[in-house]
Amino acid sequence: HFVSSHFGSRLTSQVFSPRPPACALLPDPWPTPALTAAMLASRFMRATKMIVGISVKDIVGSSAAMKKALFFAQPGDHISAIHVPTLMPEMMLSSMSDPGDASEDALLALSNMPTKAGAAMMDKMRQVAAAEMALTGKTINIDYKVSAPTSLVKSGLLAACRYEGANVLIIGAGVGGKGSIPPFVAQNADGVTVCIVRDHIK
Repeated sequence: HFVSSHFGSRLTSQVFSPRPPACALLPDPWPTPALTAAMLASRFMRATKMIVGISVKDIVGSSAAMKKALFFAQPGDHISAIHVPTLMPEMMLSSMSDPGDASEDALLALSNMPTKAGAAMMDKMRQVAAAEMALTGKTINIDYKVSAPTSLVKSGLLAACRYEGANVLIIGAGVGGKGSIPPFVAQNADGVTVCIVRDHIK
């Protein structure tokens, strides 16, 4: 644009560049995936106590949850992997011709099966965590716990979060992404940030 101005007997012409549109001055409103991950990590870094819910029915989801916790975790943070086993599965009792005729040793072995399955699952999670920390170079304090069996697994997981003083609960989405525990804890885990990991769901 040309603007002419007259100063005394002198005529001058000045050239003004058009002002860039306002949108050109704004940052890209769509952050990159890497920036989004960094923003989420920054938010979660405030948490010093993370719980990873472990399920023997969803090994893939539990492994993904452990990896996500390690992704968020920073030195000084603490992770607790917790499995809440189901109390005396009915399907096992129904498979017995007459549970009332079973010996005490048989019933004790039966009742210990969920706990033993949980312990085996924790060994798997130790391997997953060790491999992930070796890959990322992180060293995070992790403990592995199997609670007492209960018929109310969902409430038991929330009780574990309260007992541990957790700030963040990270769990898989359940088998095929259709688990019932994730929506339950998302609705009922008051005072806790819930992260449901679905990265592995296709």
